[in-house]
Amino acid sequence: MTQAAQPLDPDAPAEPGASIFDMFAGLDDLAARIDDLDDDLAGIGDGAHPAIAAAVLDLRQDLRAFEPTVTMIGQVKAGKTTLVNAMVGSPGLLPADVNPWTSVVTALHLQPDLRPSEQRSAFRFFSNEEWDRLITRGGRVGELANRAGAEDELAKVRAQLDEMRAKSRRRLGRKFEMLLGQTHEYDMMTEALIERYVCMGDDFWEDDANGVDQGRYADITRSADLWIGKPDLPVNLCIQDTPGVNDTFMIREQITINALRGAKLCVMVLSAQQALSSVDMGLIRLVSNVRSRDLVIFVNRIDELADPVREVPQIEASIRATLRKFDAPTEAEILFGSGYWAQHAIEDTLHDLGEDSAEALLDWAEAQLPDSREGLDPLETVWHLSGLPALGDAIAQRIAHGAGARLVERTCAARDNLLRSQEAGAGLAIDIKAGVPAKLPAPQDLAAWFREAETRLAADLDARIAAGHAAFLSRVDRAHRTFLDRATAALVQHLDAWGQDDIWTYDPTGLRMLLRSAYQVFVRATAEAGEAALHAAAQEISGLYRDQFGMGGRAPAILPPPLPSADPPIALGQTIALDLRGTWWTRFWRKRRGHQALCDDFARLIHEETAPIVETLRRDNAEAFAAAVRAELFGFLATQRGIVTGLADESTPPRRTERLASEARRDSLTEAQARTGT
Repeated sequence: MTQAAQPLDPDAPAEPGASIFDMFAGLDDLAARIDDLDDDLAGIGDGAHPAIAAAVLDLRQDLRAFEPTVTMIGQVKAGKTTLVNAMVGSPGLLPADVNPWTSVVTALHLQPDLRPSEQRSAFRFFSNEEWDRLITRGGRVGELANRAGAEDELAKVRAQLDEMRAKSRRRLGRKFEMLLGQTHEYDMMTEALIERYVCMGDDFWEDDANGVDQGRYADITRSADLWIGKPDLPVNLCIQDTPGVNDTFMIREQITINALRGAKLCVMVLSAQQALSSVDMGLIRLVSNVRSRDLVIFVNRIDELADPVREVPQIEASIRATLRKFDAPTEAEILFGSGYWAQHAIEDTLHDLGEDSAEALLDWAEAQLPDSREGLDPLETVWHLSGLPALGDAIAQRIAHGAGARLVERTCAARDNLLRSQEAGAGLAIDIKAGVPAKLPAPQDLAAWFREAETRLAADLDARIAAGHAAFLSRVDRAHRTFLDRATAALVQHLDAWGQDDIWTYDPTGLRMLLRSAYQVFVRATAEAGEAALHAAAQEISGLYRDQFGMGGRAPAILPPPLPSADPPIALGQTIALDLRGTWWTRFWRKRRGHQALCDDFARLIHEETAPIVETLRRDNAEAFAAAVRAELFGFLATQRGIVTGLADESTPPRRTERLASEARRDSLTEAQARTGT
């Protein structure tokens, strides 16, 4: 659904940050490399035959569409939204003075070529299935309580849901369910508009006496997309702000997991006042499945520390100890700063910092500023001390060596293949023009060759993937059984030693490690199979030029494309029953009598809890990566088929005569224009 919207003022600024506040200058080299590749491709496509021109067009569109994503996660009250606003150079863009109840992922699409009049926004609502899961089953907490037989806890959840549903009806009318699954789109973007969809605030359970517009759709909004023009940005960039992991019904957790699944770079925002501890297990579980090089930890709000110079090293040591304790990425880069300082630097309101914040800033400056920066402008100095430039450099470095490097590698391989194919076609044309007998395969023979090659290569790839998939499922099943056996044995040992009056707990970290290991083995095996298939395809196409076209040693050496990267197994971080220590878990424990009853019900509960995670790992990670590898092979063969078939068709006598006539007409027109000066 598209909403009617007020047009933007075409003369309004796009709100770029001032040049000294440019966080992402570290992407300049990548942007220059992309521009060079685009120029190369434009040159190849100029005057090329249609097959090569079409391939060039696809590659140039891929370059223009490149938009690496930075996913932000963090603690509640860590100042994440203030930090995000400072990162885009627009304080106040996203409301930071409320704690949104709603499970909204807000994606800021920053684009250097987007004009102010093209800025827009879109807000997607929960689907009927997602809303039904929340309202009917109580979200993840409701499912957990139901499985554990915690009727009292389940009744509390349902009472809250009934109240939430009644409040939604008062806001949106009796037919509010009809909005589910829709998208509201606008050709504008204002703070009031954003608040209408994402800001429920802490007063959700109170009737709104301050007007009906703020938060009107917030309880059913799933995601928000904002497209913002940032002329100083070297490349497109998406900053994705997630809702966190600690809502009443665990809906936020699931939305955050989905957002992280496809992300290649994650920034975890912590508060200097609470850093990272065992109370943040939800966050720790999520980042435990992200590679260290893909994770940056930003400790925000150091402006609130009494002695940042002394406390920052202690906080870093505490964070690393917690990461080690819970098998999280211990080599992740940890940065310290203040989105609050950055905001005041951007707004030129240093006089409003407050006495305590200003004192902390001066102490931090004495320790952090090198002599070479002593003469800097005060705003630039505070911007540097805020930690935002260091965060921008860390993000830029990871993009340049991650998603950016993969884009460049892929495009370079495709460009080189196009050049070599083009040179092969030019060589054929020279031979034909010189009267050398041409050995050209018939179109039907080429089509048959590619069909046979695709069928054979795909069958071999599928066989290797199937073997790897079977081994993956076997490892997963073995991990499941091993964990249950060990946990049940530990439970029996506890019961023998302490009886049923002492509450027993068991850490599920071991199961997550076993499942992650099984997935990593599958990814390696699938990647090896994919590389072998693509290498074989490239060699056979080179052989096609050599043998079918009679080019011998002049045949182009076709290069295989790089493989896509596998998504991290973020779903392993989902909260399960063993992660919780709520009252319902105590009731589950004390409700059952007898060793065997406890052991049987425990095994059933853990199986039901972990089965969906295993299914997600299989479907959304393992099978998705296998499908991406297959698609890479089919796409490569399809592109090469079009190019080779086009070259053969272009070199046949009728098409060659037609092309020569076209070139003669073009040359005559060029000469006529030169004579007349037009």
